[in-house]
Amino acid sequence: MFQNVSIRFRLTGWYLFSVTLIFTIMALISWWAMRASLYGSIDNELDRRNVNLYNGLAAATVPSVPDMRKELERTATNTWGGGLFQVFTEDGVLVFQSAGLAQHSISTQAPHVKPGERWRQNIGSPAWPARLGAQIVTLGGKNWIFEQGEPLELAQASLHSFARLLILSVPLLIGLGTMASYAISRRALAPVDWIIHDARSINTRSLSERLSVPKSRDELRRLTETLNSMLDRIESSMRQIRQFTADASHELRSPITLIRAAAEYSLNRARTNEELLEAMGRISRESEHTTQLINDLLLLARADAQADVLVRTTTDLCSAVSDVLERTMPLAQNRQLKMRSEIPALPFLIESGPDLVERLVFILVDNALKYTLPGGEVEVKVAEAGGSVVLEVSDTGVGISVEDLPRIFDRFWRADKVRSRKEGGTGLGLSIAEKIVEQSGGTIRVESEVGRGSRFIVTMPYSRKDGQTV
Repeated sequence: MFQNVSIRFRLTGWYLFSVTLIFTIMALISWWAMRASLYGSIDNELDRRNVNLYNGLAAATVPSVPDMRKELERTATNTWGGGLFQVFTEDGVLVFQSAGLAQHSISTQAPHVKPGERWRQNIGSPAWPARLGAQIVTLGGKNWIFEQGEPLELAQASLHSFARLLILSVPLLIGLGTMASYAISRRALAPVDWIIHDARSINTRSLSERLSVPKSRDELRRLTETLNSMLDRIESSMRQIRQFTADASHELRSPITLIRAAAEYSLNRARTNEELLEAMGRISRESEHTTQLINDLLLLARADAQADVLVRTTTDLCSAVSDVLERTMPLAQNRQLKMRSEIPALPFLIESGPDLVERLVFILVDNALKYTLPGGEVEVKVAEAGGSVVLEVSDTGVGISVEDLPRIFDRFWRADKVRSRKEGGTGLGLSIAEKIVEQSGGTIRVESEVGRGSRFIVTMPYSRKDGQTV
């Protein structure tokens, strides 16, 4: 019902409802408070007159009912309007009714009042509405019922006037408050229109633009700052996507160009078997490199799309490290490098597929071998630390500069582009390693110094062989 109504109107509507409810409750409370105050004053007056009547009779001698009646007649005669009281015996027999009450045909039936209490009653006669108050008093050793009356015309007139004032003023106040609420909400939400206007002008070609930040330190300022922060992340992501697309195009173009050149060279004229075999070899090598690059791109694309690239099985990290070291040992010997390892006998089971764990280890070891000069050393360690398993791959190679460290896990980034391309690198290895570690619930970081080598540290949760999680 209210989905198509603006926030400004919804706020005004809720304000109208709230103010109407509050003012209505306040008007009712005010009216009842005034009524209670007026009736309280009347009751006090009734009690005061009963006290005065008692004091007047106590000063006289009233041994009998006739004497009481004579004294009451004298009191009524001396009272303006003939008095508004009547007296009964304890048994309810009327002793005296003043002329003021008699002329209004007030009932001469004794009120049902108990000793120690004050009795009140409103009589709703249209001609003379009044409030009666009675109590039992002891006079001359006997109990008497004193009853006083007080007209209610003035009190009711005051209540009616006050009610009319409330009926006229409350809607007026509600209307004024609603208009003020609309004006305030319109002014308060004006920055929202600015935000909408600025946001509509931002697209993929103008991602560098930002929303205007309000000067006031309120929720709209925080919203604008949050949206600007989101735009920063989107711009950074778009920049990375564009760079990734350009780099991927470049990386794919190079091997495809070589494959095409080799094929065209072989087809231009007749070639010997040796020349054809050499051309086919180049085509095969470049095809293999292209296939590896495409597979790496597909894996990263699935990881970016939150696809589960991991086979959710438990894999022994120590076994995977041993297998990788066994495969890379000949490569280290060919490059005249020393390899050292510290692998515990106990298994460290991590949540990841065996192929991906071996690939993670291979990427780090192969990266260390590529950037370590002959005579250098590569060391691989697996250990437990702080309830996690830690894999360290360190080398004594060329190292990474401080400027390049923040980009080490960027896609297609290479510390030495010439050497990496020559040795078949795609520039995606460390990016893939980072994704594998992240989806295994771990972290990866690098420490490096130019000329002194690098150390990659992978920390992941693990469980023992009996399934006990550490």
